Amino acid sequence: MPESDTSGNAPGGETGLVYVEFVSRRPGVDLHQFHAAQLQAQAGWAGGHVEDLLIWQAARTWRLGPEPEYLVVWYTPGWGLERLDEWDRIFRAGGDDHHERPARQVARIDVAGCYTALRPPVAARKGIYYAEFFAPTGTPDAVRELYHRRAALHPRLTLNLLACRIGHLAPNPGGLAVWTLPDFASLAEIATELEGVGHPVLLRQAGTYHDVGEEIL
Repeated sequence: MPESDTSGNAPGGETGLVYVEFVSRRPGVDLHQFHAAQLQAQAGWAGGHVEDLLIWQAARTWRLGPEPEYLVVWYTPGWGLERLDEWDRIFRAGGDDHHERPARQVARIDVAGCYTALRPPVAARKGIYYAEFFAPTGTPDAVRELYHRRAALHPRLTLNLLACRIGHLAPNPGGLAVWTLPDFASLAEIATELEGVGHPVLLRQAGTYHDVGEEIL
């Protein structure tokens, strides 16, 4: 399957929309101001829209991984792309301006993506995280099975997210997996595991992350 042909809802997968924001700090913005505005905005949305679950809000740490350095992952179980219609209505009505305006002043969402979860997402909090950005080269079922086997091989690690983009509605390479690690030393278990693998995924980039406010720049 070509890199750009990733599917949406896959048979046997967890239905629901995964929406990922790739965020950067605006030039000249104080880091503490950025942290405070970002955390407030995401908490405000999560508290006011219980359908949308905040799965992951992370900052690249130790400069390991691609830019932009901040990611926010939302999951709306039971919804597909029609959730965008609801968000469009909410934003046009201005009901969340008091949360969103401070965040827009300090942060820029460089790009966002719509994905389908291939397993039920697990919220990631207060951990060390390892993210894999991969191109799906096989079917969603094959991708799911590969990660199912990998998760079973690493019981100390938690696979929080496995998602593939819907059509072309997300940046390359199209697939995202997020793991929680007990420590950085645990990278030795997993960081080289996909080397030489071309099917059903092709690893393009990887990075390490902390919760927003805990990152090492």
